[in-house]
Amino acid sequence: MDIALKGILTGLFLSVFVGATFFMLIETSMTRGFRAAMWFDAGVLVSDATIITSVYFFTSWITATLVQNTYFNIAGGLVFMGFGVNYILSRQRKDPLVAAKSRNARLFMNGFFINMFNPSVVIFWLGAMAFTLSQFNLTGRQTLLYFGSSLGVVAVTDILKAYFAYRLSSFLNARTLRIIYICSGVLMILLGFYIIFK
Repeated sequence: MDIALKGILTGLFLSVFVGATFFMLIETSMTRGFRAAMWFDAGVLVSDATIITSVYFFTSWITATLVQNTYFNIAGGLVFMGFGVNYILSRQRKDPLVAAKSRNARLFMNGFFINMFNPSVVIFWLGAMAFTLSQFNLTGRQTLLYFGSSLGVVAVTDILKAYFAYRLSSFLNARTLRIIYICSGVLMILLGFYIIFK
């Protein structure tokens, strides 16, 4: 029970962390609907689970190949910039209210790759894994419980964020939605620059 509680606290800490996926989750829920946001968030959670599993088995390789590799930061930055440009240009061509019907698989993949190519996410889970294994001396099953609890809390809080954002969507019109899309795209581009040049 103590291990699950520690995992829950880690999940709560991550839930209040404001990053790219936070803004994209809110934007998706407000402009495309609650169900679309859930598909996007599913991609993020699967990405987190993939990163956690990889970190558990390949910590030293990830540290040397990704975290300390400038090319990974450049690739991650370019991916974010590409998403940002696509957000701006694609929403310029379409009515946002119509674009809200985009396919679920694409939303899932967007969530997966936006999270996967964010170096800060990899570093966070790498640090969390190193800390828990060194300080708590967890077994394999205990590690699964710890990080499962963390992701469970993240999932619940993401659902709440998306739901309340969706409730606010009724106050939005097409012009406001277009502004949100453009701001989201600009934010992604700026984050891409930050990742590359930090």
